[in-house]
Amino acid sequence: MPKIHRIIFDTDTCKGLIKDNYYDLSNKWFGRETKEGLELSIIETAYLLISERAKIVICDEEISGLEEFMEKAYNCLREFFWPSLLVYKDLRDRGRRIRVIQDGEFVIKDKHGALRMIKVLEEGHRITLDGIVSSIEKAVDNALSLVIAVVSLQGDITYYEVGRMDPKK
Repeated sequence: MPKIHRIIFDTDTCKGLIKDNYYDLSNKWFGRETKEGLELSIIETAYLLISERAKIVICDEEISGLEEFMEKAYNCLREFFWPSLLVYKDLRDRGRRIRVIQDGEFVIKDKHGALRMIKVLEEGHRITLDGIVSSIEKAVDNALSLVIAVVSLQGDITYYEVGRMDPKK
């Protein structure tokens, strides 16, 4: 049975905090260690809640489920919260180590130990060619390969590996 952590979630900063006994999570690439404890993104916090590995406290009130958490932290929900949570959960449930970079972007360690950058997109959401090139360059600059995770309106996820190509004449 997994350990149940107590996460204090701040709706002003949109971050969760575990103050002690968090090394099991830190070793599995959850959050970032700070002086106060282990700081978690909203995606990590929601994942730990739905996987029943955490209790969340907002303003001294314990949250009982994801729906209540989303209501209390509504101002923290960004455009790609739901697709990002689906991709994060899918990768964690497959045993991947995953670190949140920012909204809709993760770094994962695949089963062979290679690092990849994941960019989350939602079906029907437009992205410019410059946006894709920017993501590719960001990944290449950090010695990572880029994978785009497209989440359908039904919640299905398709992963595409993307890279640069120099066509020969």
